[in-house]
Amino acid sequence: MRILGEAFRKSDPGVRVEILPGMGSSGSIKAVLAGRLDIGLSARALTDQERSEGVEEARYARTPLVFGVNRSLGMTGLTREGVAAIYSGKRDWENGKRIRLVLRPGKDSDIPVLKGISPSMSAAVDTALRREGMMVATTDQEAADAIEHVPGAFGATTLSLLLSEKRAVRILSLDGVPPSVRTMSDRSYRYVKTFFMVTKKNPADPVLRFIDFVRSPVGSAILEENGQASVRGTGDLP
Repeated sequence: MRILGEAFRKSDPGVRVEILPGMGSSGSIKAVLAGRLDIGLSARALTDQERSEGVEEARYARTPLVFGVNRSLGMTGLTREGVAAIYSGKRDWENGKRIRLVLRPGKDSDIPVLKGISPSMSAAVDTALRREGMMVATTDQEAADAIEHVPGAFGATTLSLLLSEKRAVRILSLDGVPPSVRTMSDRSYRYVKTFFMVTKKNPADPVLRFIDFVRSPVGSAILEENGQASVRGTGDLP
């Protein structure tokens, strides 16, 4: 989004765009409701309660949810069963090094995607969330920081974050399929997060111009360069 904001400023210099640090989906939605943000970014759809309070959402992109490891590790891929074994605490790295699993909080938007990978993965995630002393990252950036810098670290993040922030994280294939915009689009890689822009109802003209830019061919190309595919669906903002 920061890259999109910079490109929009060049195409529409009359509008000032300020990108604030990430505050999570629920935090962004609350900030829009409070009038502190014109556009909030969310990795989940709005609840009925949130819509009733006067906000609406626009889907704008999808990206693969990926598993990454610290680059000190030489591995390039895992199976779904192997990932479930890591989350359930039944596996260490083959060289005997301890796996440092990076978790997200139980209500994070990553959790439903992770649990949807397989029944065994759903049970393994529940097990991991109950284990004491786990490393829990509250934001996307904290999770990426931990995977990037903690020896032996392993965790879930998004392709778009790793590419757009040029993170030194090794992205793993899953069941032999590398995560990419192409494999996501042809459905050979099925583990995906959808992103939304959230605004108050009847947003101001500059806000609509920015949303239009994100959905334009130029915006779509920027998204794809950074691991996302542009999307649009019924019920979205005009």
